[in-house]
Parts: sequence; structure tokens; C-alpha cells
Amino acid sequence: MKDRRRQERGKQRSEQLLAAAERVFASAGYAGATTNHIADEAGVSPGTLYQFFPNKQAIAEALAARYADRLAAAHERARMGGLERLSLTALVDRMVDPFLEFHREAPAFGALFVESQVSPELAGRVAELSQGFAGRLSAVFREWSGRRIDFLPTAEVCVHLFKGLLPLAVEGSAAEQRRGVKELKAVMVRYTEPILGPGKTKRTPNPKPRPTPQHDAA
Repeated sequence: MKDRRRQERGKQRSEQLLAAAERVFASAGYAGATTNHIADEAGVSPGTLYQFFPNKQAIAEALAARYADRLAAAHERARMGGLERLSLTALVDRMVDPFLEFHREAPAFGALFVESQVSPELAGRVAELSQGFAGRLSAVFREWSGRRIDFLPTAEVCVHLFKGLLPLAVEGSAAEQRRGVKELKAVMVRYTEPILGPGKTKRTPNPKPRPTPQHDAA
């Protein structure tokens, strides 16, 4: 029982530290955050923090692993229902909206996902996130288009487009965010349309030949 209570307290303290790290990364960015800032935000001593995480990178990797699980769940929600019946615009809506919602609920995601380019120690972990995202998106493109070809390069470009345009969709006033989301989706549609093709619902089956009318000889 003592061991169980100790484990439960340890789990709660770890959650407390990760929640504090999310807030610090969100406000200061990954590069600007320190373990002292995180400990102070959590209301614990730096020594207590180091009992759970040896450094800032370990905290960020724990958050990234959590985000990977939540991204996978968001992706599965986006895939529910018949994708093949959607227009390309509706498909982009279906794929983008859950991830924007995820981002708003994960305040440190932008710091880890966007700042990884200036934080080499995070690059490997964030690359795993990006690759997983791209792989799942490629599967969606195959399912929607009905074409059994490799859409991974297209999906990887979409991930980079999303990453680059994400600040427009989540920063600024509500009106600015709405415009940013609209532009992000427009770019996705314009880029993918000539590559993915019309989709299954846009294809017109070959019409059956009409029988030739037969006339009685006069």
C-alpha cells in the first residue's frame, strides 16, 4: 500500500511538472524556458524537479510523447466516416480542424513543433511527430483518392505548410485567426488538388452504350 501511494504521489507530481512546463513553454518558448522557471511555475524546488526529469530536454520529450498520442487520437477522429464521399475542401476541413483544436488545447505544442528548427536537441523527437503525422495523412490521401500510390511526399509538404502557416491560424484576434485558418485551408486545397485528382465522388462512370433503335423495314 505504501508503494502504491508513493507511486500515485509520484505520478501526480510528474503531471504537475508537465502541466507547468506546458505553460512555461507556451509563454517563453522552448529556447527561453529553463528548469528553474518550470519548477517555480509548479511551486516546487529545482531539486524536486530533477527527481523526475534530468533536464529541460527530457521534459520536452515527455510532452512530445504525450502530444504524439493525442495527435494519433485526433487523426483517428478525423478519419471516422466515409472519407471517399467528401469533396476535397471538406476533406481538408476534416483533417485540419481537429489539429487546430488539438493545438489550442496543447499550449506548448507550437513551441515544440515550430521551434524545433532552432533547438537541435528537440529536432529528433519533433521529427518523429512530423513523420507520424505525414504517414497517417498519406494513408488518408490514398483512401480518399482511391489511388494506390505513394502520397508520402505530398503529405510531408502538407505538414511543412501546416507548420509554417500555423501561427496565422492561432495567433492574433479572433478575426485574424479566422482569416488565417481560411488561408491555411485554401493553400492546402490549391496544393493538393492537382496531385490527388478529383476523388472517387467526382468520377463519372463511363456511360453504357445506348442500344441502337431497330426499325421495321417498310
